Amino acid sequence: LLFFLLLLQCKAFISNRIESLQPSKTKQDFRPFPSKDISGQYCRMHRHSQTTTLLMSSSLVAQQLVRTAFGVALANKISSRGLKRNSLNKNGATAAFWVSSIAASSSVRTAIALIMFYLTGSKLTSVGYSRKKTFEEDYSEEGSRGASQVLACSLIGTSLALLRRVLVGVDGPLAWGESSIACLGNRLTLACVAFFACCAGDTWASELGILSKHPPRLVLAPWKSVPPGTNGAVSWVGLAASAAGGLCMGLTYGLFMISNTALREIAALAWIGTLGGLGGSLLDSILGSTIQATYYDTESNMIVKRSSATTRREGVAFLSNEAVNFVSTAGTAALGALW
Repeated sequence: LLFFLLLLQCKAFISNRIESLQPSKTKQDFRPFPSKDISGQYCRMHRHSQTTTLLMSSSLVAQQLVRTAFGVALANKISSRGLKRNSLNKNGATAAFWVSSIAASSSVRTAIALIMFYLTGSKLTSVGYSRKKTFEEDYSEEGSRGASQVLACSLIGTSLALLRRVLVGVDGPLAWGESSIACLGNRLTLACVAFFACCAGDTWASELGILSKHPPRLVLAPWKSVPPGTNGAVSWVGLAASAAGGLCMGLTYGLFMISNTALREIAALAWIGTLGGLGGSLLDSILGSTIQATYYDTESNMIVKRSSATTRREGVAFLSNEAVNFVSTAGTAALGALW
């Protein structure tokens, strides 16, 4: 990882060197016989430009090295903490380490958004634990997450941050210009915000919506009440929680920008986050109610993981929960990029 990111900086350095070696065409270049003073002045300016380019490239390489070292240290802390608290199993901790390393090396605020999503999700899991364990079979207060669960809620966002780092450059504020590079950077940033907003919105809705005093209703059949924890079911508490989770991710991206961020950008990212959280959660519910199965045990009155003689099924067993999360987050990210 360190070598790959260093290679990117070396590529930028070589490109700058090639550009600096090409003399600029000024009016003096077209003189048939330039004087010695003008030629000497041009050579001095050219050498000064080369030195400046070298120093700037070296500084960028040093910054990337520091950012990468910080990302690896932060990723080690996150994965070790999750493994120690049993919120991640061994495979999940390994996946979290690599995802966090790449995210922190590519974009600081992407790493902060990832940490914010992880911390808020872990805290909300323990809220109302005594009630939640009566709704779902084998419900855990911490919830040991595997690699598939970690990657479903981080792989696309991390890939977007890395793609922006490679194609556009260091993460920065939204560019309100018309250039193709600025437009590409804006779309990748908005897609990343929409992705994490969808992840947080779905998690917040799942952890808080299940505690609603009123029974949830199927998103495609609102006249039908279903048991709490049913895939594809929504409640007003869950919808509000999904919007709040998306807003949290949008504000995280807007407020934790290293450079000065205008109020216009903070408002835009907060708005995209809110829409991504609410819309992504609804998309996840639609997929969950149609192509994901929910098994309800009529004897224990709980949501179970597999079918038996006493279970009733809602939906079609086509995608797993991780696959539904992956599809819904990918779709939300794509819509965010096209905003």
